Amino acid sequence: MPDMKTTTKTGGKKSQAEFTDIALDECLDCMCYEFRKTARVVINFYDDALKSADLKSNQFLILVAVATMQSTNFKTLAEFLGIDQSTLARNLVTVEKQNFVTVKPGKNKREKIITLSRKGRQKLVSTFPLWQKAQSDLVEGIGADKWRKMKAEMAEVAAVAREQG
Repeated sequence: MPDMKTTTKTGGKKSQAEFTDIALDECLDCMCYEFRKTARVVINFYDDALKSADLKSNQFLILVAVATMQSTNFKTLAEFLGIDQSTLARNLVTVEKQNFVTVKPGKNKREKIITLSRKGRQKLVSTFPLWQKAQSDLVEGIGADKWRKMKAEMAEVAAVAREQG
């Protein structure tokens, strides 16, 4: 186990631990840290762009996915969105309460089928221009070629993480 010594800073500040055997600054060059930090900023950007439609970016993406898939079950939708089923269930509650999607039993009692409602279609159509502007602003800001390369690189990182995990 790494050595840890506790020191007290002068000036009445809280004591802090100093790690002598590990280089914690390496953690600040962490892929996870950078992806999370970037994701929060980008998600907030899209959330702000969709605010006037009273929709969050994760809700918008659920509507897009359900519309794209037409009618789907939880497992397939979660895989399509790249999230686990419990996260999908939490995110789906709001759009279901707003009557943007319907969730009905499938062929067996455990399966649930998700379909975009008429109100959901209308919401998607009215919100799409807001998303489109946000997307365009970001892509123009970094450049279309750079965005294509970044998508490919992120896919590569995800593939390596899946392979290693």
